[in-house]
Amino acid sequence: MPRIDPVVRLAAAAVTFAAAALLGAVALPAQQPAAPAPAPGPGLELINERCGFCHTPNQVFTAKKTAAEWPALVQSMIDRGAELSPEEQKTVSDYVVANLATDRKAAGATGH
Repeated sequence: MPRIDPVVRLAAAAVTFAAAALLGAVALPAQQPAAPAPAPGPGLELINERCGFCHTPNQVFTAKKTAAEWPALVQSMIDRGAELSPEEQKTVSDYVVANLATDRKAAGATGH
C-alpha cells in the first residue's frame, strides 16, 4: 500500500472539515424550527387539508402573528387562491387566533 504524506493527509482532512462546516452553515438557515404540537380541532383539519398546497403546515404553526394579523393573513391566502368557504375561513381564523397568536392571552381576554 502506498504511503501518504502526513501533510497531504492533514490538508485533505482540513478540506473535508471545511467543506462539512460550510455545508452545515448553508443548510441551517433553510431549516425551520419545529413547531409545538398543534391543538386538535376543525381549524387544524382545514389547515392540514387546504394550506399544504402552497406551503407546509409547519410554516403556519411557526408564523409569528398577533390576533389582529391572523384574520388578514387568512384573507390574503384566500385572495391568492386558498379554497375556503366563508364558514371555513372563520373556522381557520378563529383557530389560529386562539392557538397561534403571539398575543393570544390578550386576545382571549377581549373575546376574539
